[in-house]
Amino acid sequence: MEPMYSLWFLFMAYILYSDESLDSSIKRVIETFDFHGESGLIQFWRCSPLGDPNDIGCCLRLADQFCLSTLHNNRLMDYRTTCFLRNPFIGLQTNVGNWFAGRAAQTGVGDHRTRHAVLNHDHLYVDEASGMGQLVVPVYSNNLGDGLKFVGVIELVTTQPKESYVADFNRIHDLLMMVNLTSTYMGKMIKVKYDDNMVKFTLPFWAKLTNLQEQVTTRFKELKNKTFCIKYEDTNRNRHSILSDQDLEFCIGESISNRTTVIRMFVDHLVG
Repeated sequence: MEPMYSLWFLFMAYILYSDESLDSSIKRVIETFDFHGESGLIQFWRCSPLGDPNDIGCCLRLADQFCLSTLHNNRLMDYRTTCFLRNPFIGLQTNVGNWFAGRAAQTGVGDHRTRHAVLNHDHLYVDEASGMGQLVVPVYSNNLGDGLKFVGVIELVTTQPKESYVADFNRIHDLLMMVNLTSTYMGKMIKVKYDDNMVKFTLPFWAKLTNLQEQVTTRFKELKNKTFCIKYEDTNRNRHSILSDQDLEFCIGESISNRTTVIRMFVDHLVG
């Protein structure tokens, strides 16, 4: 056999083995997930890299792996059917609209659509799974020597939206760890502008004001040992000061309700 064909054969064999290994791991996670008697659907969006190695985008397509709870209704399968109609291409600048799984692929951060978001009819995007709650969990392979590699998104949809999906996220994360997969955390993408410079980072839902300030001063070192104020911009482009943990919690909660992809912040009012 020619050396070139041998290398090609080994490469294809590796790809097929990796795909089968991922499929079996995801299947185990989905089949093991406990709905705790609630009506729901759990499914997997698989990420396939594009042919161009210089393109950081991917194709995100709904995979065969899914599971319905024992108690469920037709809305869940109707929603799954609509998922097959999605344009699969995801890039950093792609406008994913109200596609929750697509947004998780872009940001690499878990997110949830809670009861509060469902009841709030003033949010920015049209409901994707009308009247139902959602959780999206980015999934990464964790092979030794390769580092973390994004492989897809697990999505949980419940007929009755919950107050929070943090517990569900933690359970899915634990199941992923059991099959040598992992995820990040639930949070929001933050963009902070100071003077003419812009930085971005992800902030967990549970973050406190000190966590936000540490992220800012780590990136803008000239702000260390100075007193400053951070403001966030709402959907009407009004700016509000973040002066306490409660202010930050409200800011993140408002972003979840409005389903905005990014929270924009500004460093303002330097003192001393």
